[in-house]
Amino acid sequence: MADSVDSMEKRRHQRRKVKITALLKMGIYLSGRGYAKDISLSGMCLVAPNLFKFIKQSQINDYLGAHIRIMFPSHALTVTGTLVRIDSAKGEGALAITNTSNDDAWQNICSG
Repeated sequence: MADSVDSMEKRRHQRRKVKITALLKMGIYLSGRGYAKDISLSGMCLVAPNLFKFIKQSQINDYLGAHIRIMFPSHALTVTGTLVRIDSAKGEGALAITNTSNDDAWQNICSG
């Protein structure tokens, strides 16, 4: 229970459950496809097994803090963020959003 309370306290905004197809790019060599599982104005959880499942447990710290670009073709929107958590068993990554190509569009998507 303490873990879920701690993670909720770290979040600045309420998360909204979604399933939005995403194209992901991290650095010049890593790219893939996945979907946003939940989103908020300041963060999101991405499911991208082809990207996150192959990161070994011993490599996770090397990727935390990395910049990742997420393109949402259905919304003509690009979001940039920093990886803050990787769960290679689930093929998920969480990121803190640093920039969007259209802040108003992102706010509309987050508010539902």
